[in-house]
Amino acid sequence: MLEEILESGWLIHVAALLQVVGLVLRRQLVLRIFLLAGSLVYVAFFYWHGAGPMLSAAFWSAALGAANLVGIVRLILERLHFRQSDDERHFLETLRVLTPGELRRLMRLARWQVTDATTTLTHEGQPVRSLYFVLEGGIDIVKGGKAFSSRPGIFIGEVAFLLNTPASATVFLAPGAKYIEWPAEPLRKLLERTPSLENTMEQLFNQMLARKVAQSWGEWRQTSSHP
Repeated sequence: MLEEILESGWLIHVAALLQVVGLVLRRQLVLRIFLLAGSLVYVAFFYWHGAGPMLSAAFWSAALGAANLVGIVRLILERLHFRQSDDERHFLETLRVLTPGELRRLMRLARWQVTDATTTLTHEGQPVRSLYFVLEGGIDIVKGGKAFSSRPGIFIGEVAFLLNTPASATVFLAPGAKYIEWPAEPLRKLLERTPSLENTMEQLFNQMLARKVAQSWGEWRQTSSHP
């Protein structure tokens, strides 16, 4: 019975169906599992083919399956939470879009800083050498001669980083503020090598910009209602 199934032409249809189903799925891990299953069925079909083993076809199907298996392992590792410091855990919880694997890549370039005095991160109209994320502490911003404050949990210099332009505002951190710094050029190279991380960072920047606009709008309304 098993030999008849293996020697029949049905296996090739099962293999093709598994891979077609996999390709229409959106979740990467499930997609790759279906593609791997299809490759294994192809290997079985080509090896036990009625006219004799088709070793070249079986080999390349196995090679495709092995490549998919590597992708599956990488996806699983990307989602695993290895040992993290409290600060890294706080950063990951603040930016929920990041996977643990993406966090690990970012942290290889990160410098964790704590201010011991008022610290200037960016100067309006001046080049921005680093991207910053403020975890804790007071933030004062001066833009176009107008000063306002912001809450922590935001990126600083993301627009200049994205567009490679001078800083749009001068940003000060209060003493005792805690922030993360990424040198701009090494970070750009990392994102160029990792398109998925680049897409995630752009999504995060868009979210932060929306938060900043909403906060600025709220502060403007409060100011305009109290002449």
